[in-house]
Amino acid sequence: MERTIPQTQEMFDAYGRLNGDNDILHYDDDYARERGFRGTLGHGLMYLGYVADLAARKYGKDWHYRGEISVKFIAPVCPGDELKVSIDDDGQAQCESQFGKTLVGYAKLV
Repeated sequence: MERTIPQTQEMFDAYGRLNGDNDILHYDDDYARERGFRGTLGHGLMYLGYVADLAARKYGKDWHYRGEISVKFIAPVCPGDELKVSIDDDGQAQCESQFGKTLVGYAKLV
């Protein structure tokens, strides 16, 4: 199961307003580029949320009672990335942009 989600600065800004994360790396493109990134960085918990959403779709109501998720963030996501979020039949999850994998882990029922 997979879903592709284009990433935008507007998404990063809206998520930051919701969760209160005011880290400048999420909002200031020049600041992020000065530190070696391609642009501002997406919030890691956004991507965890994308995986959890796919898991809920995959497993249905059982996900809410028996779901277990574990992820590792391995690369940044920036505005303009085309992020493919996927969970395979064994529950292995990943996010991947046109620049490579950004998240690995699992979302499964226990």
